[in-house]
Amino acid sequence: MKTRFQAKLENMKRRYYEVFGDLEAQNEFLKLNNLILLMGFFLAVFGAFILAKQPPFVVRVNEVGKAETIQNIHSNNAPSVPEILDFASVFVKSFRGLNSYTLSDNSSEAWNRMSARYQRIANRDLIESGFLKKLDKTGLYTRIEMKEEKIERETTEYGFVSLIGVRTLLNYNDPGYLESSLFKADLVLKKVPRTRQIPWGLLVENYNEVILNKLEENK
Repeated sequence: MKTRFQAKLENMKRRYYEVFGDLEAQNEFLKLNNLILLMGFFLAVFGAFILAKQPPFVVRVNEVGKAETIQNIHSNNAPSVPEILDFASVFVKSFRGLNSYTLSDNSSEAWNRMSARYQRIANRDLIESGFLKKLDKTGLYTRIEMKEEKIERETTEYGFVSLIGVRTLLNYNDPGYLESSLFKADLVLKKVPRTRQIPWGLLVENYNEVILNKLEENK
């Protein structure tokens, strides 16, 4: 038989649990909820990593001008002839079609299309030489019009492209300023796996340019 003291002690324990039981249940719920959120976070990070490793979504225009989605990028990774010519043309226009007010935009577009090796060469020729600094704020800008685009030779690893175009140098500050010339550019393009950073699957490995003829000059 329980004494009055034992019965009173049991009643006190029950009241203690009733007061703090809700807080304890909430604490256990928060622990479980945090565990679920942590698992979700790791799944999201893992999913993002898997997506980042996937090749980019590529839409290719075929020989008759029809846009086609490449279903199997791993077996259809090689750039087509129109892609190679377009890549070379865009590079030349951004690399040699300089504008004194948009130097950074032009340079970044060209630099993204270069291999690490040729980036070092271009950095030495254009930046370390002071050429870009001299061009800055001069008001000079360039227009380039391609006249001929041709793939001279192609292997499984490289594409050799020649372009002929007209480059016209103008000046925002002097409407009468004009300098025009016919030039030929030879590019060595390295074929690389397509990624989100290199969706075109090409990088410029080497670039050479010669002036064929001075067309017009008014300074």
